[in-house]
Amino acid sequence: MSSCQARRSERGFTLIEVLLATALVAVIAAMVFGSLHLSTMAIDRARSVTARQQVLRSTLRIMGDEMATGISIPAGPWMGINADREGNPADTIAFVALGQVRAAESEQETELVRIVYTREGDRLFRVVRRNMFGTTDESVSHMELVTNVKGFNLRYYDSQANVWSDEWDGRARNSTPSAVLIELTLIQDDAETRTYRQWVPVGARS
Repeated sequence: MSSCQARRSERGFTLIEVLLATALVAVIAAMVFGSLHLSTMAIDRARSVTARQQVLRSTLRIMGDEMATGISIPAGPWMGINADREGNPADTIAFVALGQVRAAESEQETELVRIVYTREGDRLFRVVRRNMFGTTDESVSHMELVTNVKGFNLRYYDSQANVWSDEWDGRARNSTPSAVLIELTLIQDDAETRTYRQWVPVGARS
């Protein structure tokens, strides 16, 4: 080894070499942490989508089960009201279903419950009156089901006339539709909208 090389080895690294090494380590660290951050964001986004899908499936299942057993009686006719807000469907449906609910001691007991599904702003709500013959609102529950709702549209099938209609007035018919088509439009993370549809046969389940 020459004397020049020996003296350089004794001096160690120069400032430029240290700076270059530090910059290289910083670049590698930024790449690694950037990749981890993107992976974490992708995992969180996938979990969020999965959670929303589960909520949506649960909501459609509940709505389908209750509508399938819905009935129309003079005290609680089946009502399907067609409406829109800001150019998007905002329908309301009300019907009676079997609830197996015990009323308050001071009120008449009933197994019938009045169920209402309606859109308020960007949210879908389920309102249940657990005692149709009560005089107070103590038995009324108000539950938020889904958020980011762009549209809530319902259609009703009249098997006698063999037509689908946007409304249903059980007061005039004292009857239920043969089927209901549920259309729920939601705003996705990318600001795009997606419509989910479910066809429910009424009276098909016990």
